[in-house]
Amino acid sequence: MLPEKSNTVVSTTGASVSHAAHPDYELGEIPSILAFSFMYNLGQAFGGLFTPALSELIGRKTPYLVSCAVFSIFCLFIGAIPHPSAVWIGRLVTGFASAIPAVVTAGSIEDMFDGRQRVWLVVLWNAGSTAGLCLGPVYATFILTVLKWRWVFHISAMVTAVCFLLLLGIRESRPSQLLKRKVAVLRKQGARDLEWFNPDHSPDVKTLFRLVAIQPLKLLATEPIVVMVTTISAVSWGVIYLFTECLQDVFVSMSAGFTRTTSSLVFLAFIPGIVLSMLPRFWDSRIVRKRLANGEMIVPEDKITGFAVAAPSLAIGLMWFAWTVPPAAQNRHWLVPAAALVPIGFAVNEMAYTLSAYLTDAYLLYAASAFCGLAFIRALVSGLMPFAAQQMYPALGANIAGTVIACFALVFCIAPWIFFRYGKVLREKSPFAKHSLENHLKSRISARDPGAAEAL
Repeated sequence: MLPEKSNTVVSTTGASVSHAAHPDYELGEIPSILAFSFMYNLGQAFGGLFTPALSELIGRKTPYLVSCAVFSIFCLFIGAIPHPSAVWIGRLVTGFASAIPAVVTAGSIEDMFDGRQRVWLVVLWNAGSTAGLCLGPVYATFILTVLKWRWVFHISAMVTAVCFLLLLGIRESRPSQLLKRKVAVLRKQGARDLEWFNPDHSPDVKTLFRLVAIQPLKLLATEPIVVMVTTISAVSWGVIYLFTECLQDVFVSMSAGFTRTTSSLVFLAFIPGIVLSMLPRFWDSRIVRKRLANGEMIVPEDKITGFAVAAPSLAIGLMWFAWTVPPAAQNRHWLVPAAALVPIGFAVNEMAYTLSAYLTDAYLLYAASAFCGLAFIRALVSGLMPFAAQQMYPALGANIAGTVIACFALVFCIAPWIFFRYGKVLREKSPFAKHSLENHLKSRISARDPGAAEAL
């Protein structure tokens, strides 16, 4: 998980570094933020489309190593070459490479742990990713205080190089790859006619294009559940990226003695909220146990109670923050707006976890395609959020700009109740969800679905 977490930290350094770097390259503020922030997320968006198929075909270890090597080399490339093209290309490539550990880590967890262990590992992994986003501005700002901006990338390259060396010692975990190696050994020992079934067959170009591009786009265009989940997930996740551009300026404007460096520490206020998002998992577990005790089937809506809490938490946190900072609140203690980041941190992490899980449970067989579309849109929206903040906050002021974002979150409060009330109907009308459920029911070992029972 270490490579993925270090890459996550680097993903939110773009806004801080762009302010320090644009005088060196004589770039305007908009081109600078696009180069350092948007290009990384653009690469991540496309990397998330192609990586899942790659991981299934060649295993887990090789993608880890390739990702770390490419990420480290191009971080050095960004820091060493004194030309803006190095930033545009380097951030695009490192963004693409950063998508690999995120996908492969999920596969590694699936390979090595059972259902009960998996759910808590995924919870911790998701929380670590969200916390990593919040640590990025702190890391970048403190490096900029004592060193030049290029050292943000030099140090990232060093950390990733160490990860590469550590990963040389890990073992392959993909079952089909392990079986392939075992069969190769047995054939060398004389069992030349030994045959084996490989479920990870290499698709042709047409099939790969359909899986990578056409199917995710079709789900995004035709499935109401996918559209709603993707929109909410993208905007809520993008809130952290929006704050990377405006949060420090807001606290510097308060009469509390904040500098650009010390104001970055306010990002740590998100982390208690992220930790609190562990609590809804116990409620989910209770619902699942009750369903199983009554001999009932577990449905996707059983696991989105946390989302019903997170949606209003996001709206409340954003509105709270918007109206406890200057110019509307000139003499407010800085802890008051900082405390608003706790429910925001809870909401962002909880939405990321529950909405991804809801797509997985609703679409089963097509879950990978649904999640690819979600990840693609989420990365693009996240990349544009610092640019949006750069335009909105100076033009509208922190209070009105914050209120606009809070209004989006307020609309999202309707979504969980739509899923509770109409989720089953929407899934029954969906050809993708209906086909997936039919196949799932045919392949279940028992009526109680031990796999689902073990999941919580």
